[in-house]
Amino acid sequence: MKNILYIILIFCFSFTIFSCGKKGDGSSGSPTAVTNASTSDGGSSYSCSFKNTKAFIVGNAVTEKCMWYDCPKSKIVIWDLNGCMKVVGESVSGAVDAAFHNNSIYIADDSGYYWIVGADNKIEKKNIITKSSGYKWPEITGISVNSIGDVYVAGNAIKKSNSCNTTEDFFKKNACINYTAYWKNGELVKTFREDADWYSEKHVAADSKGNVYIPGYRMKSHEVTYSAYWKNGSLKKLTTSLDGEATDVVISGSNIYFSGAHGHYNGGILAAYWQVGKGMTKVSKVKTYGRPQNSVHSSRASSIFVSGSTVYMAGAVN
Repeated sequence: MKNILYIILIFCFSFTIFSCGKKGDGSSGSPTAVTNASTSDGGSSYSCSFKNTKAFIVGNAVTEKCMWYDCPKSKIVIWDLNGCMKVVGESVSGAVDAAFHNNSIYIADDSGYYWIVGADNKIEKKNIITKSSGYKWPEITGISVNSIGDVYVAGNAIKKSNSCNTTEDFFKKNACINYTAYWKNGELVKTFREDADWYSEKHVAADSKGNVYIPGYRMKSHEVTYSAYWKNGSLKKLTTSLDGEATDVVISGSNIYFSGAHGHYNGGILAAYWQVGKGMTKVSKVKTYGRPQNSVHSSRASSIFVSGSTVYMAGAVN
């Protein structure tokens, strides 16, 4: 038998979120709010509510003991820093991104919808609309809520055509044309493609005026890969030399920041961030896990958060 399997992590955010106490399994802890919502999974119950804690973690978990060959579908869950878990709902593909606004947590689901977990513990599931727009099979990769509460979701969509009608067609070369897309409050706003080899992690951020920023990179002729982003579907270059990519985006006041990496592919790529209009700041090599500074081969930032004038990034060091 396996213990409860926690498949973690997706993203960490410094926001006001859940605080909760686990009950029913002998663990210590108690609820810290007047209003509680309880769910039961695998013999354990969880009582959670919003309080002023510092961070939450969104991910996927198999929430009951099982044999590996006979486990139920994993569920989207939220943990607080004490390890307390709240089950949001079942998902085919799982959580890929999360955002916070007005005491609610918004979770992007790869399968074509997003979840809203409210301060009152009400859980809503919102479908992404593409059928009426000539597109289908949406894949969701990022979510953001702007300062006035509009929900923006980024991802991919396939354009409907006579050659692309089945899942088998999806794997046929040139049968299905893939577009980057973004939605506002569930409604498709725009799709676009580049006449080049390019890829993006397709996180997203939007300002109060509805300007949408999607990070990524642009590669032409399988040579140099340039850091780039798309504003309202229009390509904007962050670098014009060496290899690089933009991986995440955040809006802080009137400033726009992108995380990513930049440098020479043969051992010189380092984590970096860009502030639009002010250029790039590259992270220095530092001692990591007790290893000397010169042992660092490369690094990459995959997410970014800005508080005041301080920039925080998470990523990996090789």
